[in-house]
Amino acid sequence: MKFPYLKIPGIDPRKPWISRPIIPVIISHKDKSIRVNALIDSGADLCFFHYELGKRLGLNIEKGRLEDITGIEGIRTPVWIHNITFQIVGSDHQIFMPVGFTKSPGVFAILGQEGFFDAFRIKFERDHNVVEIVPVKKLSSSS
Repeated sequence: MKFPYLKIPGIDPRKPWISRPIIPVIISHKDKSIRVNALIDSGADLCFFHYELGKRLGLNIEKGRLEDITGIEGIRTPVWIHNITFQIVGSDHQIFMPVGFTKSPGVFAILGQEGFFDAFRIKFERDHNVVEIVPVKKLSSSS
């Protein structure tokens, strides 16, 4: 599947728009699902979603496994790890993966290495403002 980079407002007046690899996804837990636009971030170790999204899924967030992560600014931030079902909009491929929920105001929906990059081959084509995503088949340990 190919997705065009999404243009979002920039904070630099010389660059009023920034193109980012943001894709529509569905996150689910039990009988609740939410569709969100998520940033593909190869520098993120894990997938992260805002705390409020987890509450909307019906998760008791603080019952998850607590970890502290350190972001780009070096600030330690608590995240609660839960397993959710994940699907890219327009695909029938679903995966079950761990994600971190955080109260950090700078995080809404970020797709990182563990979970997302493990399950998909991602090809960034910044020169064409396109990102291509293909599910990967896991090799069995007996191969």
